[in-house]
Amino acid sequence: MTEKADLQPVLDRAAAGGRITPEEALDLYRDAPLHALGAAADAVRRRRYAGTEHIATYIIERNINYTNVCVTACKFCAFYAAPKDRAKGWTRDLDDILRRCAETVELGGTQIMFQGGHHPDYGVEYYEKHFAAIKKEFPQLVIHSLGASEVEHMARISGVGVEEAITRIHEAGLDSFAGAGA
Repeated sequence: MTEKADLQPVLDRAAAGGRITPEEALDLYRDAPLHALGAAADAVRRRRYAGTEHIATYIIERNINYTNVCVTACKFCAFYAAPKDRAKGWTRDLDDILRRCAETVELGGTQIMFQGGHHPDYGVEYYEKHFAAIKKEFPQLVIHSLGASEVEHMARISGVGVEEAITRIHEAGLDSFAGAGA
């Protein structure tokens, strides 16, 4: 491990376009001072996008939680409800989801994150139906959603392979994976 005092040369090398090792990257992640790390990242951005470095962009996104019913009970989740907890559990219907998409578009949003977890009954078919409906109504919205564990779960519920599940939800409208839970 690199000593904290030795991190500035690593930051300087990275900022200048030099390569860093995986170990150095981990050291920077764990121990680099935030402002120094930000300055190095900004130097890389300015060099990479020379001529447009004065432009910063962002995405206006909305998270749409479609259910809080989940079988996984992850330690980091603060809102899940066990499937048998009917008092705490809820699921949004498709009309409510589409209403939230409309609000997003009206506010200038360009992307939605469809979040919910591992519902015991939601297989690939559920996501196909919802993604297709969202894309039909709002083709301009990017659907950036789901993580590896959610895809594995939906595939298992539907009795299909992960590759088939990915193909089907992509064809229904999923544009990119968020990667959560991987």
